[in-house]
Amino acid sequence: MAEVKVLVEGYAKQLAKGWVASSTACLITTEDKKIITDPGCNRERLLAALNKEGLTTTEINYVFLSHRHPDHVLLAGIFENAKFITFDTNLIYDKDLLLEFDKHALGKDIEIIETPGHVEEHLSLIVNTPKGKIAIAGDVIWWLDGEKQVFNISQKDHSQAKGMDMDKLIESRKRILEMADYVIPGHGKMFKVKR
Repeated sequence: MAEVKVLVEGYAKQLAKGWVASSTACLITTEDKKIITDPGCNRERLLAALNKEGLTTTEINYVFLSHRHPDHVLLAGIFENAKFITFDTNLIYDKDLLLEFDKHALGKDIEIIETPGHVEEHLSLIVNTPKGKIAIAGDVIWWLDGEKQVFNISQKDHSQAKGMDMDKLIESRKRILEMADYVIPGHGKMFKVKR
């Protein structure tokens, strides 16, 4: 089974004319891979977290990018030896080689699922771990800093990103909740799915 560790807990604070934000970045470890999810844009925090794990950027095999927003993808390029699993028409980028992937491209214990709504091209992961199934949800589910973290299937997407579709977002949230025991949101703390 795979293991999931939150390296950097995502945060998002709206300012009068902008944001202070960086996504949740996770490390997934399998028998033969080290995977970073949504490395975010806070270089100092990410590198400190990797160092705490005894890892360097060169040891990461894959980087998973849930969607196109810079607060999730800006640091992807620091992982110079990694292949990139992207939302971009579901391709793996291996330098300049672009190949389609299937839902288990990262291994038998990790399923890549399409979760549109926040933006049209959005992916999430369902990871089978000893703790249960963990969804790494990107911005299908997220909270503002200081916002009470109580999940509601219809909760507002604060970013109102171009291409946001609330109906699709609700369907993606339902899908994640049906598949996962725990959810790691794009910004905020991991939570247990209540059934």
